Amino acid sequence: MQLTPEIHLVASGSGGFDLTDPYDCNCYLVVSQSEAAIVDAGIGSDVETLLGNVGEAGCPKEAIRYVLLTHAHPDHAGGAAELARRLTQAQVLASPEVARWVANADEEAMSLESGQRADFYPRDYRFRACPEVEPIGDGDRLEVGQLTLEAIATPGHAAGHLVFLVSGPSSACFVGDLVFYGGEISLESNWDCSLQDYSRSVRRLGNRPFEAFLPGHHAFSLRRGHRHVEAAARQFEQGFVPRSVV
Repeated sequence: MQLTPEIHLVASGSGGFDLTDPYDCNCYLVVSQSEAAIVDAGIGSDVETLLGNVGEAGCPKEAIRYVLLTHAHPDHAGGAAELARRLTQAQVLASPEVARWVANADEEAMSLESGQRADFYPRDYRFRACPEVEPIGDGDRLEVGQLTLEAIATPGHAAGHLVFLVSGPSSACFVGDLVFYGGEISLESNWDCSLQDYSRSVRRLGNRPFEAFLPGHHAFSLRRGHRHVEAAARQFEQGFVPRSVV
């Protein structure tokens, strides 16, 4: 599903557009010139369809330079190992904390059990370790053709959460599970969900304008997308807590 000249939606579960496995997050393909990146990996049960959608977008697998993970929750990072196996030329990148957990399949750190109790993941699901993952830091920039993707540390929903801000011919932000359509957020009773971190992260991103708003679940905006972050930031700045999607 092409969203902008450079960005395609290649996976999405029942919390989105039902393109792939019901437990998948929204996964995006970024293509510029002869280079590409995938943002988030889904839960890992339907990588075949994800890569088929990459092909239908006209992108050969050999063009994919990066697989970027916003955070460690299995619906976002569970497919990393299979993508690393199939895309041997691509670097799998995540924040330093998330890289450790994904490399070691640390299911406790990624709150797998609580997610299973909430039916976010199948009860028999096990995370597959991805030792190929490498760390990327706050402020690091990656070039994908004519586009620049900047990693921004945004803990709150989860420790080690990153968003990826796109500049160049396109202006966009892959916001993971930090903010959702309408300025909603995702507060969960996990060990690493922090309201104080959430407030700081959302207000920080509120100072970085962009056009296309591309979250990990639910609806997106292709124009004026920054307004969704602004809505959440305004609530925090006024001393309130934005509505949570869960």
